Amino acid sequence: MKLKLINKTTRILTLAAIVLISFSSCKKNNIAVDKDALIPPDAPALAPNVAARMVDYYVTQVPTNPYKILVTVNNVSSTDRVYNFNYTSRSAVAGTQYTSPASLTIPAGATQDTLRFQGIYAGFSAGRKDTVKIKFDGLTGSKFYAKDSFMIVMQRYCPVVLAQLGGSYNTMEGTYGPYISEVLNLVPTGPTSATGTITNIYDSGIDATATFTWDTPSTFRVVIAGQATPYTSGGLPLFVRTNASTPSTFSSCDNTITLNLQLYTTATIVDTWTSSMSK
Repeated sequence: MKLKLINKTTRILTLAAIVLISFSSCKKNNIAVDKDALIPPDAPALAPNVAARMVDYYVTQVPTNPYKILVTVNNVSSTDRVYNFNYTSRSAVAGTQYTSPASLTIPAGATQDTLRFQGIYAGFSAGRKDTVKIKFDGLTGSKFYAKDSFMIVMQRYCPVVLAQLGGSYNTMEGTYGPYISEVLNLVPTGPTSATGTITNIYDSGIDATATFTWDTPSTFRVVIAGQATPYTSGGLPLFVRTNASTPSTFSSCDNTITLNLQLYTTATIVDTWTSSMSK
């Protein structure tokens, strides 16, 4: 009796394991657990080297810098496989803001190839930003799944050249101006930073030392730490600084500087304003 009980228990456990393995085999290619649609092993995926499905892409003038997107499949085929792409955008036009192939071929024996999306520098004016969605075209049914599309946000990028950043600027404060300010004595303090002097702030002969930084393509900043001016207010020394709550920026493409400034004393903020400088 004891032997029979052991054999019966063994059969039950074996049957349970078979059912579990069978269930796992049915579900292993599912997009999500308990969903019926399966992802076939030859379903292609847009697999760029980033976790997000949207990236910033900065278009440079020289050298050209295509954005590379890996296209992958999970199995090897004995024949070439051709995948078509559809590009959509509210504002960008193919041939004007970008070029990218209509199709890509993964050769026989391979499981991946690279799609090269190229921005066109001449198609971008000051402040222009375009978003392009790339999606597989012609895939239906179970081949149409989570990694079938990818979005690229494009804008132009110009390297910082200190000789171009320095010099005379026409400065406006709202409707007041223009008057002349200068950026002088620029000295690099690292690969992406420099210091210099900005003259005639407030059109009042105030000169201040400024730090320029361009750590990333999207972060071009100007900082003027608090420093004394030749003036007083209410009998107290008057200081100038950039406004910490509103970043001051510059553009190496457009030769512009936007300073959000404050005049202040130890007792109060005397004035807050924006100086827009352009060549």
